[in-house]
Amino acid sequence: MGASASAQTNLPLRDVQVQWSRGAPKVSFSVKDLADERVRNELQSALRKRLVVTVAAHPRGSGRAIVRRQFGCDVTRDLWEDGYLVRIANQTERLPSLEKVLDRCLVVQGLFVGEPKRYESYKGREIFFSIEAEFNPISEKQCRELIRPTGSDDPVGPITVSIVRRRICQAERTVRFRGKNARVPE
Repeated sequence: MGASASAQTNLPLRDVQVQWSRGAPKVSFSVKDLADERVRNELQSALRKRLVVTVAAHPRGSGRAIVRRQFGCDVTRDLWEDGYLVRIANQTERLPSLEKVLDRCLVVQGLFVGEPKRYESYKGREIFFSIEAEFNPISEKQCRELIRPTGSDDPVGPITVSIVRRRICQAERTVRFRGKNARVPE
């Protein structure tokens, strides 16, 4: 078992409910604990903040993902209407309270994780789902631009990249866990 497999299988265990529908898993879980006091305070500012949840299915004992599913919520407090604007993909919703925002973005109910064909070769085998929830993550593109600005001729850049990349490109807060093993139906 490699380092990646060990990292995935050694995540803390939490309740992740799995139901199978027509050969594809639907998962349900909560990551409301991502919103600690500091995150809640930042979500109450009028600045846009981002919550991102990534779910990955893994074969038992492996860090390699069978499939990944990710979604994000852009959250902006609307001071004029005394509520919140939440944007998920191309849809915007108006929610009256921070608790409703957290329920909408961090309490996941029946999320499909991949197409049935992705699980064909795993029928009868055990898999598990890992979950990562992030507050204000930095995209790979933004990270590259922060570390290596376009047009930079600085010879020290590559050295700096290897030293500070992890710290610069981290989300402000991250919660990671996994569910118990589940058997793929035959």
